[in-house]
Amino acid sequence: MKRLILAFTCGALLALATTAKAQSAAEVPQASTPAAPIAPEKADAAALPKPATDLQPGTYKYQVTLEMGGQKMDLKVSTVITDGGSSWTAVNTLDTPQGTATDTSTIAKPALTLSKRSLKQGPVGVELDFAGDKAIGKMSMNGQDQAIAADLGGPLFADGAAGDQVIATLPLAVGYSATFRNFDVQAQKVKLDRLTVAAVETVTVPAGKFEAFRVDVASADGGTDKKTLWVAKDSHKVVKVSTVAAALGGAIITQELAE
Repeated sequence: MKRLILAFTCGALLALATTAKAQSAAEVPQASTPAAPIAPEKADAAALPKPATDLQPGTYKYQVTLEMGGQKMDLKVSTVITDGGSSWTAVNTLDTPQGTATDTSTIAKPALTLSKRSLKQGPVGVELDFAGDKAIGKMSMNGQDQAIAADLGGPLFADGAAGDQVIATLPLAVGYSATFRNFDVQAQKVKLDRLTVAAVETVTVPAGKFEAFRVDVASADGGTDKKTLWVAKDSHKVVKVSTVAAALGGAIITQELAE
């Protein structure tokens, strides 16, 4: 498999696919060249954010628009969050022309850190465990496996399925900011993201009109992905997300709460 694209928005799996050439190939991609470690001063700055509220069980349905290369595609995604006692389970499901894609996360209480993640679409699958500041797992295609092992430098936050809903649990207020770790599955390395609550805005989506915090999320270590979330002030629901996905050639992904 020559190329694997993974892009996520509002905690939903938007793509886990290969190019046409990759789909006809039988090999699993070789491990990428290890990246230079994150500078200590940046890693130290990624203190684990502290949620102000807990996740809420439920099902969230979104309409998604993907704009790339002058083309537009409409999709639907759902996020289901269930209470597992000591942890939460979140499942994002997206129906795509290439088949159904799922992203399943185990989120530890009470810090809401990511402890396990599973990605699946067609013949491609990823299984990951996050413990002891390490990522351990495998990437599979057509029965062939490639091991994944990476140092994280700390716990992961607001990553994987329901990652955006985890952001909504923070003590959001204009001027609030936080830096946290995610794991780039394709590059197999940790990355730092920084969020800032920039304003309160009125947004209208299929589910209605909301007064919402505008939360801007950008790379804290030189990446080019950008994301903006609108989180309802009263319910803490993520009602809209707009993402610029570098892994998809700068594609613009818009996700709006449908119900």
